[in-house]
Amino acid sequence: MSLVHLLDGLRCEVCRCLDVLWLDPVRGLVECRECHQIALTLPAVDEGEAA
Repeated sequence: MSLVHLLDGLRCEVCRCLDVLWLDPVRGLVECRECHQIALTLPAVDEGEAA
């Protein structure tokens, strides 16, 4: 069982290859398996209800 998920249909902005981005939600990373570029993902911050 793998915790890494292929981001199908998305293209790497650096090398422009399609279907090479992998999401590791545990570490909060997206990695391109072609050029090895790594991007951090940030969780959405819930500010509560709007006043």
